[in-house]
Amino acid sequence: MGFLDSVFGKKELQPDVEEILNSLGEEEEEVEEAERYVKPIPLQSTADYDKIIAEINKGNIVLLNIRPLSTRNAAGLKDVITRIKDAVLGMNGDIARITEYYVLITPPGIKIVKRRSA
Repeated sequence: MGFLDSVFGKKELQPDVEEILNSLGEEEEEVEEAERYVKPIPLQSTADYDKIIAEINKGNIVLLNIRPLSTRNAAGLKDVITRIKDAVLGMNGDIARITEYYVLITPPGIKIVKRRSA
């Protein structure tokens, strides 16, 4: 039945999810003016702490890629994440690890739902 469906055009087209996901964000587009942004920031060194906190103070959400620092300086990564966490929670923002190498950091007034629903 499957062969006949494909011959006679009854086969439903399945979108290539991987291709769609890979095509997202391929092109850098012009940034439109907005009150707040979601900013992807790679954590290259512990000195990036100031840049991250500045973005949170502007009300932006930071999608922090910790992979660059984690591969070079695990102790430095632990130190800077602890400092970021203390500062962000102290200003009533929020922070959560969302994958092995990505951390989501939000400004005051935006909380992250951390429990997983079934």
